[in-house]
Amino acid sequence: MKKNKLNARRFVIAGAAALLVIFLLLALSSCTLSVSLYFAEYTEDNAYLTEEIREIPAGGELYKNAVEELVKGPENSQLYPTIPSDVRVNSVEISNGTATVDFSKEIITNLEEIPHSSTTEVLAIYSIVNTLTEFEEIDKVKITIEGKDSGQIDGLYIEDFWGHMGIYEEFTRNEDIIKS
Repeated sequence: MKKNKLNARRFVIAGAAALLVIFLLLALSSCTLSVSLYFAEYTEDNAYLTEEIREIPAGGELYKNAVEELVKGPENSQLYPTIPSDVRVNSVEISNGTATVDFSKEIITNLEEIPHSSTTEVLAIYSIVNTLTEFEEIDKVKITIEGKDSGQIDGLYIEDFWGHMGIYEEFTRNEDIIKS
């Protein structure tokens, strides 16, 4: 009789522990974080970045998730995407306050979706930089393409990016381009 009570008690404890683990997993998987993404806004005489707040999963690859949301484009119909929608975010690595964001080649080879100009290039680069520097642990951003920061892909020079500003260096936040 004592043995049955002991086994029953163990079963109840094991069941309660299993339920607790399931509850914690569900709670953690449903956690989200509000992040600021920056998209293009155009007026008759200027172009800006405008903040759009979005909820993303708090766990996992937080920084990569934020940049992937940027690639998806804005939800606000008054704003415009800054990065072609077929671009893949290969990785986002953080080291000593610098985020290195690696994109697929479509970020420089897709010329149709977002025309490459000096204005759109500045907006694209600083939409990435300003989005990532919203995280307090990131001060600078380095952009790479297919793991490289120089050389050629499909006859285009990686470091030239869209041909006007280039990605020769690490970038810091640019508040001047954000519409106030």
